[in-house]
Amino acid sequence: MNEKERSALGGGRRSAEVIPLRRGAPNDELADSLQRLADKAIGALTELVATADAQGIELSPAVRRTAASFDGTLPMVEGEPEQSSALAQVAATLDELVTAHTLELDMLRRQFLRALGAATGTAILPVGRVSPAESPVDGDRAIEAADRLDYVLRHPRSVDIAAVNQLRARTAGLSERFDQAPSTSLLPTAGQHLGQVMFLRGHAPDSRVQHELHAIEAISAMLMGQLVWDASQRRDHTTANAYYDQAISAARRTQDVTAEAYGFLRKSFVALYGDRDPRQGRALARQAALLSGNGASHALAGLALLHVGEAFAMLGERRSCEHALGAAESQFAQVQAADPAYSLYCPDQFGRLKGSCYLFLGDPGKAQPILESTARSLHERQKSRAIVLGNLALAHIRQRDLDPAVAVLHQAVDVVELTRGGGALNVLFTAGRELRPWQQEPIVQAVYDRLLALVAAA
Repeated sequence: MNEKERSALGGGRRSAEVIPLRRGAPNDELADSLQRLADKAIGALTELVATADAQGIELSPAVRRTAASFDGTLPMVEGEPEQSSALAQVAATLDELVTAHTLELDMLRRQFLRALGAATGTAILPVGRVSPAESPVDGDRAIEAADRLDYVLRHPRSVDIAAVNQLRARTAGLSERFDQAPSTSLLPTAGQHLGQVMFLRGHAPDSRVQHELHAIEAISAMLMGQLVWDASQRRDHTTANAYYDQAISAARRTQDVTAEAYGFLRKSFVALYGDRDPRQGRALARQAALLSGNGASHALAGLALLHVGEAFAMLGERRSCEHALGAAESQFAQVQAADPAYSLYCPDQFGRLKGSCYLFLGDPGKAQPILESTARSLHERQKSRAIVLGNLALAHIRQRDLDPAVAVLHQAVDVVELTRGGGALNVLFTAGRELRPWQQEPIVQAVYDRLLALVAAA
């Protein structure tokens, strides 16, 4: 075996030289995460180039430039990276690079190892594919599944229910990561995934397989709409709505009224928070409520009615708002685990939207305790929690309670530095504008510094 072959199998991998991190309570967990990402990113990129060279495969200049720029070392942050915002920015960059290149690396490595095995008459499995948490059997199954999907993508008319199940599992995994990771880090994989689903759906010879792929397309297109809108800080309404329209169309082909209703609900978010058009948002949310309100999904009907209530609040119609909130609460009381939209349901959503409604109605005193209770119990959905904290800060500011407002804003910034949620960023900047009467106060200037860091990182 020559030097290139040893390098492609991992023997020539350069170890990651990570810039030293000053340990401190706020940064320990992030620093450990950054270390792991660095190892993964640098290892993946160097292996990608080595494997391609060993096979004589031409990589794009962009990939080679990216790998060369790392050269076994993390990019240095200005000065010593003590600030969590700076560390988070580097971590997000590394995560995005890993996401963009891992699939290409895995495919090249499997091709190389299969060729080497055929030449030597031995069966060689891909290196490093089994995580410590997996048993050897689980690892073999994961390798087999990945190879099967690669084969199906090369021979699309062979797509079957087994491949459909793999695609559905990938869709679920990407959806679960939405509320925990920056959307920019998920976009490359999610976009490629949707493209694969559409490609296979166009070649599927079996009507049952086509039906299932339409269903996965609806979910995947919905996720792409969320990611694009969030990554653009809720500015790219056109692209987001195009994905939602694609999802609605795919859902109609499978007669899935729940998925169709969810598409209209997502479009109502764009109208409410992007276009600032409460009447259009109310009409879209009502459409979602009508589609799901006949018992199809109590969870989705409740969510839709919450946003109908929020639209009324934006218009200053308190009685209609509270009526819609009551109807939403009644729907939530009937939610069961078998609900087709149960994964969208979270008990804290009612408090989050109710608090927001009273802010729009000009009643921050009533909004404050609702938002405080919701913020204490909302832990899993970090992007949603950041929005709640931002609204809670607004409730304090509008009651001229400066100290608690600033304290809550710092908590919100802590979350946004990691998740980069576009909705939360908008709420935080609104809070920053409303702090202008106190802009000479040192505690406000400290918050402004952190908000400016978020703008720079964006």
